[in-house]
Amino acid sequence: MDVRESYDSAAKAYAEHLAAELVYKPLDRHLLNRFAEAMRGHGLVADLGCGPGHIARYLHEQGVDMVGIDLSPEMVRVATDLNPGLAFRVGDMR
Repeated sequence: MDVRESYDSAAKAYAEHLAAELVYKPLDRHLLNRFAEAMRGHGLVADLGCGPGHIARYLHEQGVDMVGIDLSPEMVRVATDLNPGLAFRVGDMR
């Protein structure tokens, strides 16, 4: 099983585990807010290795134009289902 297949097989469980993680991470939210302030209005931002899209969604909610990219087609499907209206694509960051 290669990396893509591994993430495909774990996509649903991975999303369930990470979906609400930012609620418990005030430092992460603070850093993401600072990033959003710097990027808002400066074009499209890519969340590489976006997984279930929770970071892309958070940044989008802060006014950042986002696209999520992940190696796993199943992860992209899950991200798209969990975050309607946001763009997610299959791609390799390499």
